Amino acid sequence: MERRKLNEIEYLLLTFGQPNNISMCITIKGELDLEKLRNALDLAQEKHPMLKAQIYFEDEEQFLIWGDINSIPLDVIPRKKKELYREIIEQEFITPFDMGINYKNPLIRVKVLQSETVFDLIITIQHVIADGISMAFLFRDILEFYINPQKKFKPFEIVKETENILPSDIRKKIPKSKCRFKIVSWLIKIGVLFYRLIDKFRSESKEPNQLEFDNINDQTLKTYSWIFNKQQTMDFIKKCKEQRISVQSALCTMFLEDFPIINNPINLRDRLDYPVGQSVGLYASGLNIKKPYNPKISFWKNAEQYYHKLRKNLSSDKVFGIFKIISRVVPIESLIKFRPIFLELASRNNPFTITNLGALDRLNLLISSENLFVDHLYGGVSMSFEALVITVFTIKNKMHFHFHYFSPPHTEKEIKNYVENAIEKLNIALEN
Repeated sequence: MERRKLNEIEYLLLTFGQPNNISMCITIKGELDLEKLRNALDLAQEKHPMLKAQIYFEDEEQFLIWGDINSIPLDVIPRKKKELYREIIEQEFITPFDMGINYKNPLIRVKVLQSETVFDLIITIQHVIADGISMAFLFRDILEFYINPQKKFKPFEIVKETENILPSDIRKKIPKSKCRFKIVSWLIKIGVLFYRLIDKFRSESKEPNQLEFDNINDQTLKTYSWIFNKQQTMDFIKKCKEQRISVQSALCTMFLEDFPIINNPINLRDRLDYPVGQSVGLYASGLNIKKPYNPKISFWKNAEQYYHKLRKNLSSDKVFGIFKIISRVVPIESLIKFRPIFLELASRNNPFTITNLGALDRLNLLISSENLFVDHLYGGVSMSFEALVITVFTIKNKMHFHFHYFSPPHTEKEIKNYVENAIEKLNIALEN
């Protein structure tokens, strides 16, 4: 049995608990050949070692293990209605994976909704072994293997051989004992108490939000989705280029009025100490950027200020800053207890994330053959605590948005208001 310790990124995300899943669906026009799909999944599992991994807990250490692991589970379901995939993904988001040496299934599962002319391929992965862009690579590989089962490939063996992936200069700064974590956690607790006191003076009746659920199975995770058509997408991207700002900065600015603190996931693949290429794995971190919306200046001026603040925080010290506090020397139980306190300070009880996967067309995801055509992509990333998450990607020159939220505490009306306010702000900005 092969095994390695969780790297620092995987270890940190493990403290988010379960379920913390990525679930996405691709809708394909054409007749499904189950034998070809089964073969494609097996080939993808051979190419990406993380799809053959389990997490093993030994005393106070956690390992990824490779050994007697089953093929990717495949569940075939009749496609009784057009958007059944939405209901299934909402359930997949909050369905945890079995973990441990006694479990033989990998940390991925696949469901296919089958009809005579269209099928939906739904993939769900535990976030510890994959990030958002991994899903695009995985869908592409599965479709390529489906169409061309003889396609040659080389497995990403280095993924299961190397645990120290952070840049060497960052690794030198990683704490070797729990002392720094204890000091920082103590300071953060003081900060949280300070902010609570300020909130109490601002509003006597205000109660802190509960960021953790006692039992996530009692919650319902819902999705709210919308699409920019080709013209809207083209106008939006063109305006960002004219203003010399990133699309991510403009997306965040749309929501700043309601969420002055936004988490920006960062793709770390080109920043790590060894080449991970387009392998399935967790190679992402996040930056919390605080930037209240200033109504006295234009949308694009706000976006420009946000862009400069985001860029300023993209240095290695900022992107990998969390690992100077939290490392594998801190017991996972301590990190789990610390997490809600940290979230309260970092997000001011209002955790909000915009995950932008970018233009998926450039990954050749829209592969088609004489009998198959990719029609639609849907889904995103969920959290095991009360956070609002928007996943954004562009496919077929249309920008797709998927807003994930728990109900309760949030309602569809509340989420719809956030979205309408953001789109109204952008429409006004595009007219100027």
